[in-house]
Amino acid sequence: MLERHEAPAQEASGNPQGVLYLKLSAHGTALSQMILSGFGYTRRQLQRLQRGRDWDACGVLQLAFDSKEAERQGKLAAAFDHGLLHCLARAEAEAIAGVALPGGGLFYPEGGWVHPPALCQQQLQHPGIRVVTHQDVLELRKVDEHWQAWAGDQLLARAPVVVLAGAADVLRFEPCAQLPLKRIRGQITRLPATASSQALRTVVCAEGYVAPPREGEHTLGASFDFHSEDLAPTVAEHQGNLALLDEISVDLAQRLAVAELDPEQLQGRAAFRCTSPDYLPIVGPIADAQAFTEAYAVLGRDARQVPDVPCPWLGGLYVNSGHGSRGLITAPLSGELVAAWVCGEPLPLPRAVAEACHPNRFGLRRLIRGK
Repeated sequence: MLERHEAPAQEASGNPQGVLYLKLSAHGTALSQMILSGFGYTRRQLQRLQRGRDWDACGVLQLAFDSKEAERQGKLAAAFDHGLLHCLARAEAEAIAGVALPGGGLFYPEGGWVHPPALCQQQLQHPGIRVVTHQDVLELRKVDEHWQAWAGDQLLARAPVVVLAGAADVLRFEPCAQLPLKRIRGQITRLPATASSQALRTVVCAEGYVAPPREGEHTLGASFDFHSEDLAPTVAEHQGNLALLDEISVDLAQRLAVAELDPEQLQGRAAFRCTSPDYLPIVGPIADAQAFTEAYAVLGRDARQVPDVPCPWLGGLYVNSGHGSRGLITAPLSGELVAAWVCGEPLPLPRAVAEACHPNRFGLRRLIRGK
């Protein structure tokens, strides 16, 4: 594995806590199926880590912060098993959370928080994986049956199979340049735990989220900035995160003595989420974009007339990107999906879901819809 930083998990995966949260639809969409499958897979992986330090199945409570959200939660509670999620009245929610709340909400008892670097390290603990750091790949070249990774005039590695798993930076490589990936900046705030804030026993979410303490700190977040490319934490976004905390629990904000904190002295970090237009990850083999357009041009005239021609694959090239804020749930299972594509093994997801995540979906839509 070629890693451009000094160690893995230095960007968005470097946050001290991430939330294991299932944002589902009551309608059985491909995204919901992916999230459900990925959630189960990640939970099994987490059993190998130290609970309390690397992760905790403390549950996740999504507050019903307005009538529309309450209606959405009611539909979800009717559609899914009680053991996966269920609605709580305010008193029940407060008893589970350990702090006063503005209302009830939807509780995911198997959810919780994860220390993402620990999960990344666990995924890399394999006899077939060697991590090579400080390797910033700038170019891919196909020579004979092998891909070559270059940094200027330096050949870094060569192999018959390459998986591009660098979030939105996969766009730097010509075969992925047409993928509609978008970067969204997010900032978290680290808040020192107090004796009374340690009463918080579950992750609580509204527009933002706050987690129970890990190693003496709560993680609070996260902002959404669609325009900034600067990763330096800002005072304004710390203030925005504190406002999100007030919406979650005024009681917890008081326990954390937020009114006495100087936003300019707060610690945190910023990173980029990477998302796709349909919010599904982009996972699978890569085709030659120009040859694909030419091979299937007839679809632009009649979407029902599928030509019987082989797809012009760029043999041995795969991508795993576009996980948005759901990477803890979807990225590990997507690694299994890539492995299945590479090895010709049975897919770890229903084929319809795997195809909904396929990179070719955007090329097909451009042909069929003319955009």
